[in-house]
Amino acid sequence: MANYADPVSQNIEGVRQLVGSKLNKTSNTNGSNAEGVEEFVDELRLDMSDEELLQLARQWEDRYREYEASIKVRQEAQKTYYLGRQKEGSPSVMGDVPAISANLLFEAEETFLPAALSKNPEPVVFADNSPEGNAVSKSIKTMLQYHADTLVLRAKLTRMTRHWSIYFLGVLKHGWDPRIKDIKTDVVDPRKLILDPEGFVDDYADYEGYVGERKTVTARKLIKMFPEHKAYITVWCDGQLGSNLTYTEWWTDEYSFYTFKGKVLDKHLNPHYNYPTMVDGMDAGGASIQVEQQGINHFAYPKKPYTFLAVFNMGEQPHDVTGLIEQNIPNQRRLTRRTEQIDYNLSRSNNSDVFSAENFNQETAKQAAQAMAKGNPVLIPAGKPINEAIARLQGPGIGTDFFADLENTKTDLRSIFGTEGITAEQGNEDQTVRGQILNQSHDSTRIGGGIGDKIEQVADNVFNWWVQLYAVYYDEEHFGAIMGQLRAVEYQQLKSSDLNRRIVVSVAPDSMKPKDDITEMNQALALWEAKAIDPKTLLTILDFPDPQTTAENTVLWAVDPAAYMQINFPELAAKLQQLQMQQAQAQAVAPPGGGVVPEEVTEPSESISAPPASDALSNVPMPPLPA
Repeated sequence: MANYADPVSQNIEGVRQLVGSKLNKTSNTNGSNAEGVEEFVDELRLDMSDEELLQLARQWEDRYREYEASIKVRQEAQKTYYLGRQKEGSPSVMGDVPAISANLLFEAEETFLPAALSKNPEPVVFADNSPEGNAVSKSIKTMLQYHADTLVLRAKLTRMTRHWSIYFLGVLKHGWDPRIKDIKTDVVDPRKLILDPEGFVDDYADYEGYVGERKTVTARKLIKMFPEHKAYITVWCDGQLGSNLTYTEWWTDEYSFYTFKGKVLDKHLNPHYNYPTMVDGMDAGGASIQVEQQGINHFAYPKKPYTFLAVFNMGEQPHDVTGLIEQNIPNQRRLTRRTEQIDYNLSRSNNSDVFSAENFNQETAKQAAQAMAKGNPVLIPAGKPINEAIARLQGPGIGTDFFADLENTKTDLRSIFGTEGITAEQGNEDQTVRGQILNQSHDSTRIGGGIGDKIEQVADNVFNWWVQLYAVYYDEEHFGAIMGQLRAVEYQQLKSSDLNRRIVVSVAPDSMKPKDDITEMNQALALWEAKAIDPKTLLTILDFPDPQTTAENTVLWAVDPAAYMQINFPELAAKLQQLQMQQAQAQAVAPPGGGVVPEEVTEPSESISAPPASDALSNVPMPPLPA
């Protein structure tokens, strides 16, 4: 039984199910509703002889061999510099070479990747504007979001992009996983492909030309995949069924076949496409005839199940003509030389001690040097005076121009990658906050507007491939679930018969482009001051807690402060209302223009206090004191 925990076994089982069990082949039986069908019929048989296929395979391999030799040297050079294992003047040296210090290529690469793939791609799906079309669009979008999560699409896009940056090409492969009866997408090592040297990656992320993929499995597993060739495979491995054997899976848009050591193991038309079938019908006179019935497809024609990432491609060859790492190899060499020079100068400065031969021999000088390095006392042997026994040579200093050149080189390298403004560095007080924000904005544009657009097109191609696989393999209803608005789980179901109308699938613009929070906040504040956005949008961009409630209160406070007070502070509003009523009553009692109230004139109130003393009392003489 296949070990499904083993990735190789998974791959083998997938091919075995695809070829052996005849998944996605039109059936002559109508009584089974199982996913995929069980029986080949003529329309999926490839009408090419084994000799013709073998001759094609040999020609394709011969054409690619010469081209591959030149591209492999550049691939290994880029990988060596990415890992920091190069020696000056020998970019292809690897193995036991120690890692190079200050490897900014690795830093730039691993800063660039999270920025370029900062978010999951957001699918956009629409059909005709009918209720049925809208329902299908919603189901497909939910299913795409579900598979983007379960198939960890962003992680696979990241590994694909890393392959592209090192090997000048990134590749994804799509298919059907018979173990879980659902679609799959895997990353393919581009070094294992055999490509048409005159082919190229088009603007849709498809490859124009044939594709061969080398696969290595054990002889036992190869026999399970192709049991009809058991004797042939056993002879080649000399009966050792645990031996690793490499076979080739060939693809064109129309067909696929498998070869191993001059033998065609299997061949068939493209299984990921529903070809037209002949069904019973009637002519105009009512007579029974065979008529052609089109299959349900998202694609207009069969396609190879691969998606390619190429950015610096001129349509002249399969791989990019250059890469970010290759363009930065001269900068990294300069950085390595400068770093080694600093280390050498500092070493001379710290260890330039001279010992007199009249006081020390080779052994005692070594002991004295070790003691001084540890800060221990040194016993000076007899000879010259102590002040002449040991002398320290002053190491030459390093000029400021040297460090300026080092920093300029770092800046050049990071700017080519588009990571200068988003690299974690020590703060520079000479730079303004606005300048730092602009640098980040420029880098985000550099990554998002150039390479990010290509990655979004790759995601677009992937989503369209998944919809095609839905149309081919979803004979039964499949369910998908995503987290919707207000943390509610949305469930949708889909089957191939639902895709009976034209469906347009794309990626939301800029959904994967890097976005800097500080820049977005400053832009939002500027738009708010210009009265170009509403409070809720502003608070949402500022990541304010509960922007909906806060925006409602803001609008209410601006339009009707009394109502705002009544809703949010009812007790205080009641007190204010009571105070206002008392003030209103007092104003109602007071006569217009001020003055004395008439009642006070006709009926003056008596005061309970004593009348004030007269000023004349101060002139009354005091009586004489008794003698």
